[in-house]
Amino acid sequence: MPGLKLLSVLSAVALGCAGATLAACDTPKATPDAAPAPSTTASAPASASASAAPSYPMPERPVPKTSPTVGAGMPDEVQLKAISYMAAMRAPHPDDAPIDEAFAKDLQRKLGPIVLSMDTGHERAKLNRVELVAAGRQIDLLMSAGCAAETPTRAAVQRAGVSYAALLSHGVLVIRCNDSRTQCLQSTRDTTDVLCTTAPRHK
Repeated sequence: MPGLKLLSVLSAVALGCAGATLAACDTPKATPDAAPAPSTTASAPASASASAAPSYPMPERPVPKTSPTVGAGMPDEVQLKAISYMAAMRAPHPDDAPIDEAFAKDLQRKLGPIVLSMDTGHERAKLNRVELVAAGRQIDLLMSAGCAAETPTRAAVQRAGVSYAALLSHGVLVIRCNDSRTQCLQSTRDTTDVLCTTAPRHK
């Protein structure tokens, strides 16, 4: 089925290609020809309100924010938009803060027991872990079950006590959960920006 094939691509993009994409996108910070941030936002600090309009435009969302999940039965066009949108969510911009690896590793340690306690699956002891992608540009909360649109916020903000503004100021762009059925990406640039897809874990 075309939809299921595309969802396999979605999962591969999230799990297998994220590190290379993020690493490649970090290089424009040293490129003199990189486009500067618009003058209306250039003076805003990296920790400014994450709900403010982003300084770089995002591609069209595949689904509205009020219903953030792209499912297997949706048209191929919607699923392709999801691939593009997820890539844009985690791609560094020239005005993003550099990744603070020590901060990311410390948060990884804090999130480990938190995510384990939130995991509702029978195999949580075996499958549950927290991983850093591209040194922490993306933080993956890998679960056996329990990943939903609100999971990244519950884990990082409510349980670990780290605001999205603080995450962004340390270079973390996305908090992502993934279980046996679903992945959800939460942007730190925009607290209202969450995108979920039907994407079973492959590791």
